[in-house]
Amino acid sequence: GSGLVGIILLWWCWQPAVEFWHVASNREEVSAYLAQFGLIGPLLLSMMLVLQVIIAALPGEAFMISGGYVYGFGLALGLSLASTVVGSQIAFFLARWAGRPVVERMVPSDTLNRWRKTSEEKGPIFFLFAFMLPVFPSDVMSYVAGMSSLSSGRFFIANFFGRLPRVAVLTAIGAYGFDLSGRVWLLVLVIAAAMLVAWRTGFANR
Repeated sequence: GSGLVGIILLWWCWQPAVEFWHVASNREEVSAYLAQFGLIGPLLLSMMLVLQVIIAALPGEAFMISGGYVYGFGLALGLSLASTVVGSQIAFFLARWAGRPVVERMVPSDTLNRWRKTSEEKGPIFFLFAFMLPVFPSDVMSYVAGMSSLSSGRFFIANFFGRLPRVAVLTAIGAYGFDLSGRVWLLVLVIAAAMLVAWRTGFANR
């Protein structure tokens, strides 16, 4: 039942995702593409961001940059952060409830094995940095965390605070271009510092 629903959802969303990805390299085309959907444009962007987390082969950086360009920093940051966090929580629970056979339909088994071995006996701080640093395949790590003993609450904290700086930078690039002002970079640094302080002083010990 749930597998059939997942296949139908994947089939229904795949073509819009592919079409959106083809135009994501050109910000002008992305703007025109989203404009044709009017008020449901932000909803479409959110759906694509959730989908790209669940289907780990789809890169999400272009979606976040495009969102910043079309909708501005504030709205796009909220959309991108909420959507990617929700997508990661779905992937986490999918791995926990459905098990490895279902996960291997979303992630290549060799990739899954490599990162699962790397994360063995690691706590929430490991996953916090896995979401923050681009050297980690953050979407794959959501499935890896779901197959670990990490609680859903701790995963959510690592998911939210780990994604925040990265999403903020990509959204700012889309909204302001690569010529970011010192104020924007200061905001990113403040967010990252606040995240680490909050984690060290409270969350990590819970």
